[in-house]
Amino acid sequence: MASRKKREQKFSKAMQIKLTAIFASVLCLLLALNILIAYINAKSGEKYAKRVLSQQTYDSRTIPYRRGEILDRNGNILAKSDKVYNVILDCNAINDLEDPENQVDYIEPTVRAVAEVFGLDEAEIRDLIVNEETRESQYQVIKKEISLEEKQAFEDYTDLSEDRNLSDAQRLELEHVTGVWFEEDYVRSYPMNSLACTVLGFANKLNDGIFGLESYYTDVLNGVDGREYGYLNEDKELQSNIVEPEDGSSVVSTIDINIQQVVERHIAELEAQNCNGPQEETPGRASKNTAVIVADPNSGEILAMATDKVFDLNDPQNLSGWYNEKELAAMDDEKRTEALNSLWYNYCVSEAFELGSTYKPIVVASALDSGSVDTNFSVQCVGYLQPVAEEDPINCTGVHGEETLLDVVRNSCNPGMMTVGQAMGVEEFCRYQSNFGFGKRTGIDLPNENSGALYDENTMHIMELCTNTFGQGFTATMIQELSAFCAVVNGGYYYKPHMVKQILDGEGGVAQNVEPLLVSQPVSTKTSYILREYLEAVVTNGTATDAQIAGYRVGGKTGTAEKLPRGNNKYIISYIAAVPIDDPEVVVYAVIDEPNIANQEDGTYTKKLVTDILSEILPYMGIYPTEEITQEQKDSLGIQVDKEPETEMVAQYVYDEWGNLMYDTNTWEPLTEMVAVEVTGDTEDTEQIDNLYGNVNPPEQQGDTSVDENWSDGVTQQDVYWDAGT
Repeated sequence: MASRKKREQKFSKAMQIKLTAIFASVLCLLLALNILIAYINAKSGEKYAKRVLSQQTYDSRTIPYRRGEILDRNGNILAKSDKVYNVILDCNAINDLEDPENQVDYIEPTVRAVAEVFGLDEAEIRDLIVNEETRESQYQVIKKEISLEEKQAFEDYTDLSEDRNLSDAQRLELEHVTGVWFEEDYVRSYPMNSLACTVLGFANKLNDGIFGLESYYTDVLNGVDGREYGYLNEDKELQSNIVEPEDGSSVVSTIDINIQQVVERHIAELEAQNCNGPQEETPGRASKNTAVIVADPNSGEILAMATDKVFDLNDPQNLSGWYNEKELAAMDDEKRTEALNSLWYNYCVSEAFELGSTYKPIVVASALDSGSVDTNFSVQCVGYLQPVAEEDPINCTGVHGEETLLDVVRNSCNPGMMTVGQAMGVEEFCRYQSNFGFGKRTGIDLPNENSGALYDENTMHIMELCTNTFGQGFTATMIQELSAFCAVVNGGYYYKPHMVKQILDGEGGVAQNVEPLLVSQPVSTKTSYILREYLEAVVTNGTATDAQIAGYRVGGKTGTAEKLPRGNNKYIISYIAAVPIDDPEVVVYAVIDEPNIANQEDGTYTKKLVTDILSEILPYMGIYPTEEITQEQKDSLGIQVDKEPETEMVAQYVYDEWGNLMYDTNTWEPLTEMVAVEVTGDTEDTEQIDNLYGNVNPPEQQGDTSVDENWSDGVTQQDVYWDAGT
């Protein structure tokens, strides 16, 4: 017990005081260090944190999605989004790292790098960094939409890899290049430029479709942006979280670019041919509007759709191709917007007009199907018909006399059509108009479709009924007429017209097949077959005989509609045709609004436009001639066929290989043989054919069987014996 006390007494009070002092000193030092760290962190912590972050390759940014492509039916790209990069300058980061006291310069190396690689002005870049208005900005776009190659060039320029042969000064220079990063983006482009421009439409920088397929399918084409979040945790460690973007889907259109190119080329040729016509309202233009649609009548697929309004989808607001500099300078915003909307306007679906006589086959089909008339129908055309006593008579194009129903269609006879309409009556007429889709949108997958305007049972009277039968007094669109005509010729089936056949996901797989949609059967197949016969008669010996295509059976109908107000000599001409008419595979419909020609009623231009297009696309589509080509068609097409030469069989003497005349060993008469000789019609040749001996004078006959042995054609008696084998 005593020893324990002795040991405890060795830890003296002085020692305790000394240890306490040392411990207190350590605590004070630690406290001072913590205070210093806290002070530095409070004063310059953000600066040092940014210095760390400036060495990292990360962004807290939006990752844009890629808008889907638009393809033609064969996989050719019509619209696509290409990845590009915007060059961003973080002025704040550069200025925070600048340390003049220690002669650390980040501004000049950065200025020199971006100026040299991207071809920018050094003074402008320097001003962005030091200017009071922008020096604290973390987002200054110094160049937009550079390519991947340009981005890589900058990264190669600033590369500090050990394998680069750099001097110490160069390496120090590049180490101080900072505050430059790249923002991903996509730019919409159209590889075919103006092809199918009114169908495709275009998208703006915000990926909003403005019109056309780009507008109608904008929600399908668009995706969802991704996001990369970058931050420092409590330990000042770099952390990031990435939400990947979802790319948009692509759409495969029904358009065939080969057919589309043919259509647009022939419209352009028509434009060049008639642009200097006499009409003052359309100077320098072939018409007010020209439009063509090509369709598959058995599915509703649109193979081509074009107007005369052509513009570059990569520069859609450029009006220089349509207005001169003086006109452009005079435009205010309102007029410029009006001009652009007119240029982008799709006449095929947005313009409602009076159809004219192309509507007649639909009326005749309706009358037959309803039982209002039959194939035994007949009418007397005296050149006019006066449906209402108080109204002026309605004239015909001629006096056709007694006509069958086929004759009414073939001759495009207005009195005959009015008689058919009266047989139907208002109620049936309006019902079939609706059955064929008139007065309502077809539902085609394009924006701004017009529904047209019709009379109904309450507003249609006898005069309105009669004028409607030949396509006047109501309005409809090209796509409505085309769809109804297809139903008339394809067996009676009305298909919804459509522009897209497939939707592909972001990986290129098929997300959806757009199948043909059969809406209704407005007329029977039997009625359709009858109308095929009538429409073929229009081309073979009716109003469209100049629209025949050698080797093909064509059915078609012309149309001429006088525009309001009547009497101003303003017309819309049209022509619609199906080939082959006995089993249609393609329908082409062309409309020319106010053609720039002296007589706007002349339908020659629409017939030629359709015929030229069909003649070119039929072989491409695998639709080949089935009919014999007449000599008249050959002559009209300039086809020259080499004829087999005319020959006749004549007797000629036989000579051996030395040119000696050969004789029969029994009769000793010269040997002969029958040979084919061309008959040329020349007198000399005829005489030569008649000459049995050709160029050799014949021996003189001595009696019926004797031969003049003195005539030998240069041979001796011994030669004769030799020929005879003696």
